[in-house]
Amino acid sequence: MRGLVLVALLAAAPGCPADSTPSMCETDSQCGADVCARDGECLPASQVRSAKLTWTIRGMAANASTCASSPNFYINFDSSTTGEAFGFAPVPCQEGLFSIDKLPVRFDEVEIGVDARTLQILPIRADGTVVFDLSP
Repeated sequence: MRGLVLVALLAAAPGCPADSTPSMCETDSQCGADVCARDGECLPASQVRSAKLTWTIRGMAANASTCASSPNFYINFDSSTTGEAFGFAPVPCQEGLFSIDKLPVRFDEVEIGVDARTLQILPIRADGTVVFDLSP
């Protein structure tokens, strides 16, 4: 009987799935022993990683001058195995850097673009880095 009560409580707790269906979250505290990944799902810590994206513009450092024609980008993280994607916009071009922690490991590619135009898609390296040289 005790086991049934525990299962019922776990099923009712926010952020704690009773089955394998991912639940939506905003903070780690909603995920029990798991973490809240940046796509809003609870995952074991072993299923997330950090990623660091950097870019240059035609071989030059990103700054107000080199980014004048395209001041903001969008960044989409894509999974080549599941077809899923999620992203961020606007991302300021002149920063030349975008970092994310708790990225689900199934997202293995990054698309960077301007408006609805893809500039480049690259794989995320084993060390979590992606280096773009863009021509917006």
